[in-house]
Amino acid sequence: MPTSTNMIDLSPLPASARREMRDFYEFLLSRRKRSQRKAVARTLPPAFDAPIKVKEYLMVSRDELYNEI
Repeated sequence: MPTSTNMIDLSPLPASARREMRDFYEFLLSRRKRSQRKAVARTLPPAFDAPIKVKEYLMVSRDELYNEI
């Protein structure tokens, strides 16, 4: 049974199992294409990761916040 790293011999399987394997392989390919498209679509501008610079920061406790409401 000559095989390479990119080939799987499905001939010992019954026809229904070969069909199921082919369907699963096609599903994996379509899923990979979708995930690659999403990865490109989710890129954010570099400025998004930069911290926001403020002149002064005032620490407020939770109790002080609720007292204002």
